[in-house]
Amino acid sequence: MGLGSCSSYTGTGFKGGATHHHTITENIPLVSSKYPMYNGYFGEKVPHKSLSHIYSDDPIATARDFYDKIGFGGKEKSIDGKNAFTSTLKDGTVITWRETSNSDGTPAVNINIKKSTDNGGVKNHKIHFEKNKEEDKND
Repeated sequence: MGLGSCSSYTGTGFKGGATHHHTITENIPLVSSKYPMYNGYFGEKVPHKSLSHIYSDDPIATARDFYDKIGFGGKEKSIDGKNAFTSTLKDGTVITWRETSNSDGTPAVNINIKKSTDNGGVKNHKIHFEKNKEEDKND
């Protein structure tokens, strides 16, 4: 189910209708085929920062898809007054989705593993979802 959908809890109390409270380790296979992870980071890592980028034709839809999969089976909450949600996983990982990041205005997902008891190799980082880079058409 997409963001903001009350039916994402139908019958279970966990994001996406999961039958149990998931860990990030369980959710890595849900995202890694479409969004590969390298050295603990999803997307193209920015050197010397806990930041990466994922590019697509529709950054908002891509960010939602990534969040729905990485946060599947979590306990989801809306962040009051913002178009943002958190999904807290069983291992303590907190996944946050924002339609508009505070830093550059792009959609963003933050993976906070500071309280995780089993991070599955994922590192603490923020992912900005950006429009595909235009190729220089004069070449």
